[in-house]
Amino acid sequence: MHPKIENTLINLKSCSRYKQGKIIMAKMSVNSGKKEMDQLLTNKVANMPLDINHRLHAIVDNIEKALSKKEQRISSLLKIIDKKYPPKTVDRGLFDAISMMNFDTAYSLYLLNNNSALIVELQGILERCCINALNDILPIDNTAATILNEVFEKKTLNDVAPYFEKYNIWEAEDTRFAKELTNLRNGIAHKNAEVVSRSSLANSNGQSRHFESIHTMMSKVDCAEYLVHTIELVIKVMGLAKPSFIDSPRLYARYSTYGSLIGELYNLFLTNPYAQGNNPLLETYINERLARTYIIGSNELVEKLEKYRIKVIQFHKALSDNDEERILSVHKEFAVLLPEIVKAMRNDLQVDNPNMGKIKEPSLVDIKPYLQINKSKFQEN
Repeated sequence: MHPKIENTLINLKSCSRYKQGKIIMAKMSVNSGKKEMDQLLTNKVANMPLDINHRLHAIVDNIEKALSKKEQRISSLLKIIDKKYPPKTVDRGLFDAISMMNFDTAYSLYLLNNNSALIVELQGILERCCINALNDILPIDNTAATILNEVFEKKTLNDVAPYFEKYNIWEAEDTRFAKELTNLRNGIAHKNAEVVSRSSLANSNGQSRHFESIHTMMSKVDCAEYLVHTIELVIKVMGLAKPSFIDSPRLYARYSTYGSLIGELYNLFLTNPYAQGNNPLLETYINERLARTYIIGSNELVEKLEKYRIKVIQFHKALSDNDEERILSVHKEFAVLLPEIVKAMRNDLQVDNPNMGKIKEPSLVDIKPYLQINKSKFQEN
């Protein structure tokens, strides 16, 4: 600790401001126990600088201290994930896909040990996924869909969780967890320390009363299990626990590979980090992305993708050379070639399963902004 800060804190303990602070906090929560108040005064007043500049730096120090244990937290989380979803399995692939789409913020909060915010994030994701799922599953026509959407928008996870148990999507323990997660979230969001301290997920003594105790209380909880359980419930709700195409390895491989590739194809790999300054690694990346499709795709699809590969490399070369005429010419060719690729992908999936959902076709990327950027660069040079 910096000497000046230490001296400030020493003086603070004996000054009237410390005593006033104790009186103010006591008034804010009359029923708080003496032990809780003493701990809060020590952590929030005595052991923290009052000056806002120093206080912000102290908060940064706490964040860095939390991140210094990131490897331990990662290891703890992976241990739970690997046990429930073994690596290199189809189930693990589904888990990773759902994590990638929805849980980066939750992972960030977990690594920071900001468990109060993490619980709010987890409950929010689960509640939204449940309500969206019911809106998708239940309607029999557009009118019913409108009515159900209006009804469920006013519901919470506590209201809808039992439905998934009735549909045999969740087990009783899943429903209990969802409801307890919601109760804990409400306690945190509404700064009700009593509700938080009595939650079975908080592992507390049920005696805390002051809202400033919530973060300290939750920081002592290992939320790795809660994080994994939430993702598990989302997977079940989205109907991905055991999709029908798992029984067909080739269909699963095609579906997952085509679905993950289509966005980059239509974006012409322009958002790739290697798509700058004629970086030779871009071609290596494109070759690698297409290689798996060459193995599992039909001859028709492979031929069209090879044609695409040649064209997209030519396109990036023209972009690097600022050859606007060539850029626009090749760009027009993609407008014809890409729908043919999507059609070939759909044909592949329908061969394996006539009822398989279609690959969604995105829009071809607009090249005009990239041309303007290139012009500016060349003018600067």
